[in-house]
Parts: sequence; structure tokens; C-alpha cells
Amino acid sequence: MTDGVLKRLIEACREATSAADPTQAVRDALSMAVARPDGVLAEVPEFEGEDCILHRESAVSVFLVRQTPNTAGPPHDHGMPAVIAMLEGVEIHRHFRRDGDEIVLEREETVGPGQMLSLGPDDVHAIANPDDTASLGVHVYLGDIVGRERTLWDLRSGAAMAFSVGDYDRMVTSWR
Repeated sequence: MTDGVLKRLIEACREATSAADPTQAVRDALSMAVARPDGVLAEVPEFEGEDCILHRESAVSVFLVRQTPNTAGPPHDHGMPAVIAMLEGVEIHRHFRRDGDEIVLEREETVGPGQMLSLGPDDVHAIANPDDTASLGVHVYLGDIVGRERTLWDLRSGAAMAFSVGDYDRMVTSWR
């Protein structure tokens, strides 16, 4: 990776992990990226699929996430705080609350270019892209998201299960 905007963003996210309020420090770092997205977009590497890992370590993971047009992913948790900053397109985040072994939809929140969303370690959400074009966001997780045990919910059956990329991909549906 060059010494450009993305490298500086990753370094700022790494430094944020030792701040008094790491989530706010990540938001501050991402606010510069979303305020001037052209610099970030110019450095986005070509990647296959929906996720591109820009950085991964025990304290922080930084991903680019490209949501396929007209799709809705299943509800899941992260088990750690996360901040999502949109560069292009729109993501609809459906927020769920836990009710015993089940989850219940509480609200939907639309996040577009220049906007951010913070999630707590116990939050359950699902991402959808209602548009005909892909969305692109920077997702920062305050921990190693790949190595974390997480939960995924099947909305058809209501069943909770251990998160796996294969199960997640299998449960992606068309939006509405």
C-alpha cells in the first residue's frame, strides 16, 4: 500500500485503539475520509467479492465493504464496537434487539455517502443495499473481526448459529 490516504487512515485507526474513547477516535479518523472521499476512492484496490481486508490485527480490523445492488444480508453481531463510514451508495442498517433466544426488528437507518454509523459490541444488525448500484463503505472493527466468534441469525427459521461467511452468503436475499 502506498503512503497515501488509506495508509494514513489505517494508522489513525490503529492509534485510535489506545484513545480514552476508541470508538469516537475512529469516528474522528473516518470523518476526514468521508469529508473528502475522492482521495480514498482513488486508492481503493481492485478486489473480488464484497470484502477487502485493508488491515487486520488483534486491536483493529479495517475493511472495505462493497454491498451488491438490491441485496439484504442476514442479521449478525460483531462482538466488538464497529464504525461504518459510507463512501458511495447507500446501506440500510436494520437494527435488532435480542429477546431471549430471538431477535426483534427495532428500526431501520439509512446511511449514505459522507455519513457514519457506530455499533456497540452487543448490537445486532443487518445490511441491505436497495439501489441498482453497489455501495462502498469503510468498516472499522475494534478487534480482530475475522478471529472473533460471532452469531448469525436466519430470519426464515429464527435460528441463531455460529457466524460463518458461507452461511452468511447463503442467507443473502433480494432487498424487499
